[in-house]
Amino acid sequence: MLESMRVPVAVLVVLILATPMRAQKSSSDSIKRAFALWRGGQPKAAIAILEPVLQGNSRFDDPRDPGVGWNVLGQAYLDLDRYAEARLAYQHALAILRQMPSAQAQYASTLDSMGMLETSLGQKSAGAMLCGKARQVYAQLGDSDGVAITSINLAVIAVGGKDYKAARRFLQTAIQAQPETAMGADDVAAMDEVKSALALHDGDSTEAISLVQRAIDLWTRAHGPGYFLLSSGYLLRAQVLAHSRDYGGAMADAQHAVAIAENAVGRNTIDYFRARAAYARILRASGAKQEGSRMAKAADTALAELARRQCSGCTIDANGFR
Repeated sequence: MLESMRVPVAVLVVLILATPMRAQKSSSDSIKRAFALWRGGQPKAAIAILEPVLQGNSRFDDPRDPGVGWNVLGQAYLDLDRYAEARLAYQHALAILRQMPSAQAQYASTLDSMGMLETSLGQKSAGAMLCGKARQVYAQLGDSDGVAITSINLAVIAVGGKDYKAARRFLQTAIQAQPETAMGADDVAAMDEVKSALALHDGDSTEAISLVQRAIDLWTRAHGPGYFLLSSGYLLRAQVLAHSRDYGGAMADAQHAVAIAENAVGRNTIDYFRARAAYARILRASGAKQEGSRMAKAADTALAELARRQCSGCTIDANGFR
């Protein structure tokens, strides 16, 4: 029941360059503003700033900045389930940053972002390889933050593929690279969600509830109650409650997760139908087999069609990235 777990957006590490702010706004300043909006949970506002800057004949203070901007734009698209646009944005970023020795941290972040995108579309092997390559770059740079973040993302991918041994190993690597007390709220929340899934796999429902509740609390405090990743948090808590046969609580959480996904990214999206499919499985487990089966069939059909459209011609060779 853990396949509905939403892959977290990779945190952008060392992306926004420490360029002094000027009285007259530059394109580089616009990227900083867009990054702040995206990180504050406002992807649409970030897109509104970045699209005209990146698609026009803008001048930048640093040659790395347009690559950074395309990465941030890709993240904003990904938050809204606009996968095809996110892929193009990441490809632009990689083309700019790949050959720049001074931009290897930004290049690694974009590789990690692309890995998250591929995983969200079900390409777990390609996603894990891209995130693994990003982690290698961070390790070569001695960037412990980047190693920790990519390790957390690899743990999420491993849990989604039911490789629990690998997930534990990646979590340990993350903690060794960066103590939990030094991590940001989003990174700790992502780790807690993985730990909760592992506790559920081990049959420890009490620990699983405690950990996923902490993730929910962290995301809510950081981004508000409508943050898109809260949908996966409430779905995971619903799965734990269903495992404990608290079907009333499980269905309430699942309904709340569906509502968050609908409000955050809309109905005709992969996240929305994944939430519906998870809710349908809980309905079936609760005894409402006919209604649950009907809902599951409709959600699975919609998911398959959306994935087909989003992933049309999107096969990539992860080995092509160093």
